[in-house]
Amino acid sequence: MTEYKATAHGFNSEITAIVDVVDGEVVKVKAEGEVPNTVGALGVDTWLEEANMEHSVDVDAVSGASVSTGALRKAAQMAYAVAVGGDVDAISSASVHNHPNNYPLLKEKFYEGDLEFDDEYDVIVVGAGGAGLSAAATAAENGASVLAIEKQGIPGGTTSLSGGVMQAAGTKYQKEFTDCKDDTPEKHEAEYLAAGEGRLYEPLVRDFTQNAGQNLEWLEEKVGIKWTSVYGHTEIPYAKDAFADRIHVYEGGGAGGNGVIATRKLYEYALEQSAEFQFETAVVALVLKDETSSKVTGVIAEQDGVLYAFKANRGVILSTASIDQNVELAKDLSPQHYEDVKRHLCWSVASDRGDGIVMGMNIGAAVTGFGGTIDFDARTGNGTDDRLPTIPSIFVNGQGLRFVNEDATYAYGFRAIFNEEKKLGKPTFQIFGKDSIAAPASPWNEESLAKDVASGLVKTADSLEELANKLGVPAENFVKSVETWNKYAAEGRDPEFERTMGVKPFSGPFYAYTNTPGNLGAIGGLKINAQCNVIDNFGQPIPGLYAAGMNAGGWIGSYYPGSGTAVSGAIHQGRRAAKSILGLS
Repeated sequence: MTEYKATAHGFNSEITAIVDVVDGEVVKVKAEGEVPNTVGALGVDTWLEEANMEHSVDVDAVSGASVSTGALRKAAQMAYAVAVGGDVDAISSASVHNHPNNYPLLKEKFYEGDLEFDDEYDVIVVGAGGAGLSAAATAAENGASVLAIEKQGIPGGTTSLSGGVMQAAGTKYQKEFTDCKDDTPEKHEAEYLAAGEGRLYEPLVRDFTQNAGQNLEWLEEKVGIKWTSVYGHTEIPYAKDAFADRIHVYEGGGAGGNGVIATRKLYEYALEQSAEFQFETAVVALVLKDETSSKVTGVIAEQDGVLYAFKANRGVILSTASIDQNVELAKDLSPQHYEDVKRHLCWSVASDRGDGIVMGMNIGAAVTGFGGTIDFDARTGNGTDDRLPTIPSIFVNGQGLRFVNEDATYAYGFRAIFNEEKKLGKPTFQIFGKDSIAAPASPWNEESLAKDVASGLVKTADSLEELANKLGVPAENFVKSVETWNKYAAEGRDPEFERTMGVKPFSGPFYAYTNTPGNLGAIGGLKINAQCNVIDNFGQPIPGLYAAGMNAGGWIGSYYPGSGTAVSGAIHQGRRAAKSILGLS
């Protein structure tokens, strides 16, 4: 026998390493057990590629998938130890180099004439999430030489952690899979502008909505993504007239983490087009033409503590996300997001620190669009999908008063929750009855509800007065809020907040769940024009510098308007930035 096995616990499952050893030498390493189409699976594939190239089980774990690859590394080392009759240090071998390369950004200015470049390309892309991958693929397929630089050990960024769904209007897929036969990009634009509450730049939104459908076709025809269904988000109270089912789902997509399917295909397509990628590397500064010019001509990158200079002959595209994991900038720029990230409730990848935003600001770039965040309730999934209406229930604040349409799209609802909690300094609650959990979209059944009650996550009482006392809210307000809801819900209406789904009364015993955000990133970034060219503080384009996706601001407002916006916008702006640099329409 030359194959030896060992197992360790990864992020998604138990991972078994199978190591083929001949005369003490590693011939081949294989893995079993990692769940397909996950970030962990991508990391495992990456780790195996390097391990087999090196014929070693001692290669570093992969940042961005360190739990799974650290477990695989540990299992592989244990299997190898059995093969050679040795031992393995299970603690030190569990995960090596398991953090992103968050090297400090450099404060000083860098000028082209002072540098000897290590290499040069037509286009340099900073960050390899959805926007960066789309930018790299588009530039490369149009004949440009491309280098994409990514801090993590794998491509995909936070886009891989998403459901991968994408919004677009008037598409052939929408006509095939929904009753929305006459939807248009103009209606889509109108909905986004209404949701933006006057804060959006119309040319950005118009360019996005007009081209979103073409981007989906590009993804299908060139990248290999197959679209299989379309659904809609839940209500935005003042944007109902422009609503349609626009959230496109590809084969294997639609749930958290399925975004890795799209990012993997984009990465493979970009490689086929001869784009180059440098992982485990951080861009730490931009390079300017000279001391009298604002033109960006390259980047300074750091890998393993060594600085490298890369020249961009045609332009640099920043696609490093927003200030997701940057507590200090969140405190300065985005109060709602700050509340989440300081409590470690942000699920974006650890390398999303707004590096592109800071580097842009360092050379005079303007910023815009801050203040909002992508909040949803991961326990209940409330407000994420119009096919899953909110159960018969109401939200009340610390005074026991109802304050929002509970079936509104999730981030709209959580902005209201944030405002109420900051205003009163008290939590807010979802109030429902035992009969509510029989609703089709209920996040609870009898067993799970009993567990949440036992853990203290949900409080219960036979009477409203008793429940109000447990929550510390005024009983008079609380009872009136529930009774008012029940009175009108029995008639199938909601005159207070015009909710249209899940409008039914509920009865005791009564339950209260504390609303708790799960955060998928901040909103806001560098100010750009419709060509994705970064704008300076005087309203002028910065030559050679572009930004895309959540690294750019002004195309999403004070709250996230619905699933599929960020990924679709990132794909579009990545492509737009690449085309703009190359002079393509």
